[in-house]
Amino acid sequence: MSNYGYYLPLHPNTFETARFIGIAPKTEGFGPDEKQKADKSGTPIWVVSALVKMAGGVQEMENFTLTAPVEVVNKIKVIEELAPIRLVGLAGGKWSPLQADKTNWTFQISGIELIKAQ
Repeated sequence: MSNYGYYLPLHPNTFETARFIGIAPKTEGFGPDEKQKADKSGTPIWVVSALVKMAGGVQEMENFTLTAPVEVVNKIKVIEELAPIRLVGLAGGKWSPLQADKTNWTFQISGIELIKAQ
């Protein structure tokens, strides 16, 4: 069990850089019971993986939850691996596992944009 917090908008420059790794359905269940999660209106939920770097930090892998129709996801799927991207609508949520003093961060986005070479 977890004690879930809430999501707050984060500054667009929270991450100095973000590079696309991939996108996959966010699922629940196991084996034959596994299915893709969806929001209350039935829009599918996805997980975008990116290599991100905070100012002065090191690059690390991070996952971002994206609620979007398949048409939007099909446009994201053609982005080349490690291409520089902008995380649109970045929001962060903090939560703590019950009976633990550790805080975890989770992230949501409303979309991604490919950053064109200058």
